[in-house]
Amino acid sequence: MEEGITEDEMGRKFIYSDTGVNVFVKFKDNLIVDPDDPLIARQARTWRYSKGIVKGLSYLGSENSEDAMTWNVFKTLEKSNPESWFSEIFPQIILDKDEQFIDPMLRFWEKYFPPMFRSFPEKETHVDLTIETSNKLIFIEAKYKADISKNTTHDPNRDQIIRNIDVGSWAAKKRAKEFYFILLTLKTNTYSIDKLNYYKSNPSNIIEKIGSYRKDIKDYVTLCENIDVIYCDQILNFLQNMQSAKKTELTFTNLIDYLNDKIF
Repeated sequence: MEEGITEDEMGRKFIYSDTGVNVFVKFKDNLIVDPDDPLIARQARTWRYSKGIVKGLSYLGSENSEDAMTWNVFKTLEKSNPESWFSEIFPQIILDKDEQFIDPMLRFWEKYFPPMFRSFPEKETHVDLTIETSNKLIFIEAKYKADISKNTTHDPNRDQIIRNIDVGSWAAKKRAKEFYFILLTLKTNTYSIDKLNYYKSNPSNIIEKIGSYRKDIKDYVTLCENIDVIYCDQILNFLQNMQSAKKTELTFTNLIDYLNDKIF
């Protein structure tokens, strides 16, 4: 075996990064669903380590990869009827009575551009997961072992949550849809949770950050109400209850085992 490469009990080869994180040599070994999908292959090629002993390997191979977790959870759920899981996973998002939700559009790592009136330069935002219905645009930001970014490249006062709120509400406005932002995280990521609650608790906290150029936002109260957090263990508990009650023809055993390993 090559120097620096270790093999686990399942025969998967990995390397310990300089920070002590396991990185699979083959990123597919970190996936439990659709490892040959062209979309996940493109994401693997795009985001690679640029230095250290793991240089050249895909970030998707990291045991701490949020992209891998997002894919494993929602690509698995996507194979089941959304009527069986959407309201349980996102109880805070109430679907309209006549809203069509037969085939929701789930898009991984979609690119969105900042509002045109923003003065600070900013590249496009890659959203972990976008769910779009006929009336709603939902941004989901997944955080696993790391908290949100506290600033952007060009703006030390623009954290990752307000960036998503700003960019997402702008994109929703152009589509004439209602915007929601969901932070998916562990309960141990207290900084991220506190920051989200800071924005959710008071419209003026959002207005302070984006109000100077977002004249199109007329209802900051609703915007605050549409910001929320869900925890990975909530998804795990739902899947366990759903499977034990045999409410689906699909088996979620692989995903349940995966989340158990990641959370505990």
